[in-house]
Amino acid sequence: DENFAPLDNMTRAEFSAIIVKALSLPEKDKKVFNDVNEAEWYYDYINTAYYYGIVKGESENTFNPEGKITKAEALVMLERVAKLCGMENSITEDEAKDILAGFIDYREIPDWAYISFAFCCDNKIADDINLYSEYDKAVNREEIAQYLYNMLKVCKLI
Repeated sequence: DENFAPLDNMTRAEFSAIIVKALSLPEKDKKVFNDVNEAEWYYDYINTAYYYGIVKGESENTFNPEGKITKAEALVMLERVAKLCGMENSITEDEAKDILAGFIDYREIPDWAYISFAFCCDNKIADDINLYSEYDKAVNREEIAQYLYNMLKVCKLI
């Protein structure tokens, strides 16, 4: 409650809470996932983020709230937030390749994250100063805070 712990990895539940709070989204409490218990602090946040299309489960019935979030997952979710805020992603596969070609490992970025990853890099939501994309690295709280700040700025919400 009193520590930010910037280098701690971000969980899927924490990410959901941060996004819902940052956007002041009205809470939705319809139970969606079997592993998201109503008694847990994150119950309303996950269901709200799911309702608005920001997060999805790891399967139809499971969310894995304590699972660590990777950079690719975070950028896909942040692209969904940007869409919710009125931004459009019209980046094509070829354009995404051009945007991401600066990363040595750009061919390894998963298909499900490729366009979103490019969108976030192109719009300066995520930095693209590293030689490697680090798409599969668990992101920490400090990184998520910076991505979220950048996204809110790009969406002209701050």
